[in-house]
Amino acid sequence: MSDVPLRTAEIVTIGDELLLGVIGDTNAQYLSAAVAAFGVRVVRHTTVGDDLREIREALRDAVGRSPLVIVTGGLGVTPDDCTRPALAELAGARLVPDPELLQEMEVLYRDRKIRMPSVNIAQAALPEGARKIPNRVGLAPGIHLRVRKAEVFAFPGVPAEMRHLTETGLLPYLRERNGEAAVPQRVLRTWGIGENALAEHLADYLSSERPVSVAFLPERRGVTLRFRLKEGDHENPQRVLDENVDEAANLLGNLIYSTREEELEEVVGYLLMLHRRTVAVAESCTGGRVADLLTTVPGSSAFFREGFVPYQASRKIETLGVPEDLIRRAGTVSAEVAAELARRARARAGTDIGIGVTGVAGPESVEGKPVGLVYAALDADDGTIAREWRIPGSRDRVKDRAALHAINLVRLYLLGGPGEAR
Repeated sequence: MSDVPLRTAEIVTIGDELLLGVIGDTNAQYLSAAVAAFGVRVVRHTTVGDDLREIREALRDAVGRSPLVIVTGGLGVTPDDCTRPALAELAGARLVPDPELLQEMEVLYRDRKIRMPSVNIAQAALPEGARKIPNRVGLAPGIHLRVRKAEVFAFPGVPAEMRHLTETGLLPYLRERNGEAAVPQRVLRTWGIGENALAEHLADYLSSERPVSVAFLPERRGVTLRFRLKEGDHENPQRVLDENVDEAANLLGNLIYSTREEELEEVVGYLLMLHRRTVAVAESCTGGRVADLLTTVPGSSAFFREGFVPYQASRKIETLGVPEDLIRRAGTVSAEVAAELARRARARAGTDIGIGVTGVAGPESVEGKPVGLVYAALDADDGTIAREWRIPGSRDRVKDRAALHAINLVRLYLLGGPGEAR
């Protein structure tokens, strides 16, 4: 391996669904931030569809320009995957069967009681001379090969697999080649506030001359602020970065849920364990998503006791005992019913905190209430609070953001009581 550090990169993302706008390209966003920590600047991002000729041309152009090319998508173990043959053709190499990958494919089909199509045997092949990066999250491995003067890393497009392979294959390579954290970076992760409103909060901060740059990254889990130290002669780079990030954090207060790369549910789980509190949830429109998020946290059995999903109005009455006249008077989608769900869940499970969620996920209105209207409530010994949100977007987006709003209520409550959970 050359001793020359890699300083620039290109990202090639592959998939018809990206070009059609069916899904957003979060992979490129993640990769740009991940490699920047090692002093690598992404200078170009190209997206192509699932077409062998287009992929081949995009890769040919990329390796001719940049010393590092990262490819996501179009890589798997199905006959329509085009990335592997495009890589092999670009490198002038044969596709060589990989016995270990073939065995993994056979086990996968056997466990599912499905006969593996013979055409799939040809998919268990890698470009000759390529380094295979094992995939512990999915089936298709990552690929690392040298094409002319470029280092090429290719990963599946599934975000969880791509991140896993980046962390186990690409980043260790960059660490060895470029050294540790060539450009100091830090993040502040926020929830419940949009990008423009955040910029208004930080208007004076952003308008002043500073040794750091700030990138606003809207994500599924809120807006992340990524701070990066600018080039210059800094006696103590990390201290300079920390001082500037801390100043911004003080301005934003509880809008920030993490100063690291943590998810909201991880932070809330940590706070519940720290305060030795238990929680139960009763959720309607989110269909169990609040419970699912909280129980993804390692050690969640210490704080999560029980979840109820009384989806229909009759089940709210019969399962949890929500008064029928309350539903008739306020409607199933109301702050009053959300609060009652929280109280009943807490009483049934015997927990310190109860969470209730109700709303209209879509696609049609309910009881004259518009799609996207959501109420969440928190009940504890020192009071009950309920909040209302209007969430635009698809049914899945409404469910997802409603669940995160509810979880954030717990965070704010643990930081300062019911009055702070706003």
